[in-house]
Amino acid sequence: MQTVFLLHLTGVAVLWDLKYRKIPNGLIAAGLLCGLWQQVYESGSAGAGVYFSGILLPIVFPGILYYFRMIGAGDIKLLCVIGGYLGPKQVLWCIVYTFLFGGVISAVLIIKRKNLFKRFFYFKTYLSQFLETKQWRPYRIPGDEDGSFCFTIPVFFGVVCVLGGAG
Repeated sequence: MQTVFLLHLTGVAVLWDLKYRKIPNGLIAAGLLCGLWQQVYESGSAGAGVYFSGILLPIVFPGILYYFRMIGAGDIKLLCVIGGYLGPKQVLWCIVYTFLFGGVISAVLIIKRKNLFKRFFYFKTYLSQFLETKQWRPYRIPGDEDGSFCFTIPVFFGVVCVLGGAG
């Protein structure tokens, strides 16, 4: 049941993200509540500990990427939902697979869009300015579709890997 629910939830998140470029908070809230219920139902009060540690890990680990606006808040919240269901160990594996798939997708898009030097120069400039001024600014520029893609896609594949036993 957990497998089916997570695959459906992440699949809906991908479709919504592709169409609207965001993940609805209602989907996240429903996922969080169902994850808590599932953990407590299966493991009692110990399940609540697994749940909360599972949802905190995505905030801490890839949260720095959200701080710099390299990934969206919906992506972090979706990983939190997954962490609530899977617990900290499996959500860590999910994050690892997510970033591996994200890297592959990024490489394919860079080749397709023929913008390797543009993206590299943008990142180098951003990093240099941040280190020089110590002032935060968002990494992604609104409307710059040349350097973005729906991160829910690699999240979905990360879930598939972990649920398939690769984590």
